[in-house]
Amino acid sequence: MESLPTYPQNDLFATDFTPHTDLPGFFPGAGGFFHGVSNTTKRFLFFGTDFGPRAYQRDLRSTGGEPESVATLRQLRTIVSQAGIPLSDCFLTNAVLCVRRGDSATDAFPIWRQYPEYMVACASWHRRQIAEQKPVAVVLMGRPHLNHFGRLLFPELAQHWARLKTMKSVYDQGKEVFSLADGTNVLLLLHPSFWHAHPPALKAKAIEHLSRWA
Repeated sequence: MESLPTYPQNDLFATDFTPHTDLPGFFPGAGGFFHGVSNTTKRFLFFGTDFGPRAYQRDLRSTGGEPESVATLRQLRTIVSQAGIPLSDCFLTNAVLCVRRGDSATDAFPIWRQYPEYMVACASWHRRQIAEQKPVAVVLMGRPHLNHFGRLLFPELAQHWARLKTMKSVYDQGKEVFSLADGTNVLLLLHPSFWHAHPPALKAKAIEHLSRWA
């Protein structure tokens, strides 16, 4: 895996850190795998948005990685299992290849607006990894991918999702899936952290797609 894109020091985020690639949790803060499971393949790439505070990433060594109780990890594990995908086939990553400054993982993070050139660098980095790994599917989790990163990572999605602003509108129009020219499947997944709040029919539809590719 090539080095992460760097960026000059600023007040919003930091790139001068070393990922804990041997620990469970979302990359780039951790290694990109579930607790108790090592990645034997990267057939399914699951994209979150950004990792969280630098202090949180720094403390993962003492906690053995991101806790299994983290809502996204816990619920994503359930979704993947229901779809019949081996946990070892999954690589868990984030669109934004940096860690936040400050203490909050949930405050507004205007990196898309303030540092568009860094986001272009992140998208380019991910595209090179995808070309190398040749996954069966790239799974983009949540609305930030509809509004921002999905369109940046795969420019084809801008037309595919034209005028669509909500996750429900995407699913209602059957636009949650897109096939790239190289055969890679792309799925816009309802975010696992809020899985309980989504309509059952939409959740079943997402799991059906994943199960078919499994």
